[in-house]
Amino acid sequence: MHASARVLLYSDTDDAGGLAGRLEQHGFRPLPASSRDDALRIVTGRHPDIAIIDAAKAAESVRFRQDLQALHPDDCMPMIVIGTADETPDDSLQIEYLPAPFRDAELFSRLETLARLVTMQGELVLRSETSQLYGLDVPSHVAPATEVSDSRILMITGDADVPPKVTETIAPIATTDTVNQPYEAIERLLQESFDAVVAFPANGVDGLLDFCRTLRNHVNLYNMPLLVLSDGDDPGARDQAYEAGASDVLDLATEAARLQPRLEHLVRQQRYRQAMQEVYREGRHYAGTDALTGLFGHSYLHTHLQKQITECQSREKDLAIGFFDIENMTGVNGEFGYEAGDRLLRQIGGAIGSLVRAEDLPARYSGDKFCIVLPDSSQDSARPVLQRIAGVINFTEFAIKNISGPVKVHLQTGCATVQAGDSAESLIARARAEINN
Repeated sequence: MHASARVLLYSDTDDAGGLAGRLEQHGFRPLPASSRDDALRIVTGRHPDIAIIDAAKAAESVRFRQDLQALHPDDCMPMIVIGTADETPDDSLQIEYLPAPFRDAELFSRLETLARLVTMQGELVLRSETSQLYGLDVPSHVAPATEVSDSRILMITGDADVPPKVTETIAPIATTDTVNQPYEAIERLLQESFDAVVAFPANGVDGLLDFCRTLRNHVNLYNMPLLVLSDGDDPGARDQAYEAGASDVLDLATEAARLQPRLEHLVRQQRYRQAMQEVYREGRHYAGTDALTGLFGHSYLHTHLQKQITECQSREKDLAIGFFDIENMTGVNGEFGYEAGDRLLRQIGGAIGSLVRAEDLPARYSGDKFCIVLPDSSQDSARPVLQRIAGVINFTEFAIKNISGPVKVHLQTGCATVQAGDSAESLIARARAEINN
């Protein structure tokens, strides 16, 4: 959860106070405004990450969006506009339309998507600035995709006949492959390249919910857009799908017209994320990278972490760091030699690098010690990520050249979040100290 995302809530509705409370309960920081002037003051003074516009008068909503565009003509603030569903292919990827009345599960699904984009964009800018200090030209901006007519969609039909209107609606923007069962979809998604998944809960919602959770917990698939189509307006089932990880849920009986623009929007967002991820991956391949593991090195870690700390403290953001120590590395070196130990470190570093989000910064701290910097993450959200990474590595049997039999290691984990007055050294020291407590 992006607990540090600050959300401007511009609302003149009766539920404004209740919505602000629900934002806090979900880990967001609401910045309420009851008038357009208040909202603009917050934009210029508090620099919110995302805006929610819930104005009863449609004209007032449009006017405020025009004001934002005038303030930042080249940098559209991510926003959710409540009360309309008029998506068009020309819309910004950072504007989400939410028809009224809306359900909280739907709102918070959209907020999490936008918060992730904010994190990735902010980290891209900081990563570019740090890389320039090392003489590297890393882009600070990636242009969003504008054309998705070549997209590929995996459809889970659940043994049901796909309504002709669905295939006709999707055809202009994508080719489709179909599978009957959710477990088949996971196999296909791991073997082939798809831009999104469209699913019908034809055989009941339980199997689909399990698929949603599996998708969101899979290290290689958690970003995949998932659009669920239902044939009945069951609010409870919709909430369950959102809470399990669906990107969007549409009722075919009443919302069929929204299918194409929503699917196109999700695909464009996915390609935008992938473009930023590619920039992150390329950023690891330069002379300052740790030669053994391919992760960022000690110097880059400290330089970049200090920039992140300054950014977090000035903009009231969260920042977490994880520290990993291989408990039995001395024994491995003693038994098999340092050459074998280096090969093992190379494999462990590669595993850590493959298990983090694109915007997280994995680094070799020294010797058998590693760090991961997690922007916009609280300790509660970062700790399960670190435990999952450690769990994967601790259960892996590594194969080392010239050594008969598998080698296992035990990764110890520490975690800390930024505090007032922190430096890169003090933040790392607290995460490291947790291992020894």
